[in-house]
Amino acid sequence: MARYLRHRSRMTDHACVRKLVFFCSADPREDTGAFFRAYHFANVAAQSGLEAEVRLAGAAVDVTDVTTLPDTEAGDLIREKIRESIDAPFDISL
Repeated sequence: MARYLRHRSRMTDHACVRKLVFFCSADPREDTGAFFRAYHFANVAAQSGLEAEVRLAGAAVDVTDVTTLPDTEAGDLIREKIRESIDAPFDISL
C-alpha cells in the first residue's frame, strides 16, 4: 500500500504544475487575429499569476520581424501587444 501511495503522490506533485500554452501558426501577413489573441491571453494569464507561454510555429515565426505585419490598425495592435510582452512574465518560444 505504501508503494502505491508514493506512486500517487509523485503523480499528484507532477499534476500540480500547469502552464497555459497559446499556440499560433497563422501567417502574420494574412491572419492578425490569432497573434492578438495569443499575446493578449498569455498576458492576462501571466498577470493573474498563471504560468503562460506563446508558442509560434510555421509561418507564425515570421512575426519575430514586426515589419512582416501589415501596415493596418490590426498590425499596429499586434505590434503594441508584442511591445507590452517584452517585460511580461510569460515565455515566447519558436
